[in-house]
Amino acid sequence: MVGVVLNLAIWFTIHSAFRETVPVRAFPLSFDAPRLASVDWLALALSIAAAVAIFRFKIGMFPTLAACCGAGIVLFLFGALA
Repeated sequence: MVGVVLNLAIWFTIHSAFRETVPVRAFPLSFDAPRLASVDWLALALSIAAAVAIFRFKIGMFPTLAACCGAGIVLFLFGALA
């Protein structure tokens, strides 16, 4: 079960922090590798801020999620995020 949750966390991280991925299909492996040049700096900064809020300042998950949602909406409305 832990492997499934970790796989989902990695998949979500790659697809939210990078705008483009490249499918890699080698015999035993099948995954999407991020294009490092396509990093979304604002989304990455928002993710880091959430991690710091949760782990360093011990802010709960729901207040952190609400703050990040609000920040994402503001960034979207100002045209910073697509």
